[in-house]
Amino acid sequence: MNARTRGAALLAAMLLVALATAIAYAITFDTGLSLRRAAGSDGQDQAQLVAGGAEQIAAEILVRDRRSGSTHPAQDWARPLGPLEVAPDATVAAQLEDLQGRFNLNTLVDAQGKADPVAIEIFGRLLTQLGLEPRWASLLADWIDSDDQPLDANGAEDAVYSSRQPPYRTPNQPLTSASELLALADFGYERYLRIAPFVVALPRTTPLNLCSASGAVLDALTGEDQWTRAPDALRRNRERGCFPSREAFRAQFVDSARHARIVASIGVTEQSDYFALRTRVAVGSTRYSLYSLLLLENRSGPSQARVLSRRFAE
Repeated sequence: MNARTRGAALLAAMLLVALATAIAYAITFDTGLSLRRAAGSDGQDQAQLVAGGAEQIAAEILVRDRRSGSTHPAQDWARPLGPLEVAPDATVAAQLEDLQGRFNLNTLVDAQGKADPVAIEIFGRLLTQLGLEPRWASLLADWIDSDDQPLDANGAEDAVYSSRQPPYRTPNQPLTSASELLALADFGYERYLRIAPFVVALPRTTPLNLCSASGAVLDALTGEDQWTRAPDALRRNRERGCFPSREAFRAQFVDSARHARIVASIGVTEQSDYFALRTRVAVGSTRYSLYSLLLLENRSGPSQARVLSRRFAE
């Protein structure tokens, strides 16, 4: 065998080795990828089961706390769960929030679809306390109300939104999410982040829970700066139970007619039915988040909590 033949044989052998190596690598890669997919899928399934368990625990806590007759932050529902190891390499953390402690944006319009001046005034004060322009109260009322006429100089109807790019129209119906504030012309994400912890979109007749409302919301109701200036005092009062009660809230008003208008407009209560549950689960390298809306109801029998909706993003 001459040198040329030996060289060709060596080259062929090297090509065969390279081809075999490439095939082996591809098989190993595909096998590893399949195993990782299987592990990820299994982790996702486990995480969903753990999150479902957190929902059940939250529901049981809410039902148990309901027996006290009021809803306030000193109860068990307000305490965070975890991070808790529920299985080897699996942890869960969850937190309930009373949504009725926030200002309900849908109260800006009454049952006839007309703007409610009392609720608009309250929301305007809340905006001012948070360093935002009170004009957004009228703009949002126009977004929700049933007519097509601007409420006032600060209002805006279809003519404003149809000229934007892309153009759109006002829905003229109640909000389904507080994030619809972002649809208001030039409202912007920074304003939304500032107001989001204090507002919610619930059925219009859902009252505000005085016992879990923030100091900013309470002061927006009364027109005073009592609790925003003394948040520790509000926290200490609530460590003992429901505060302020409806009686204590009424006592803050010299003008009883003004108190009656506020109660008739937005409604006040000491008990809540709507709660948000935020659950985060870690199973191995899998991370899973679940955001649940829970309704605590009592229909001709013991209270029970059910899940109204679930989301996988904030």
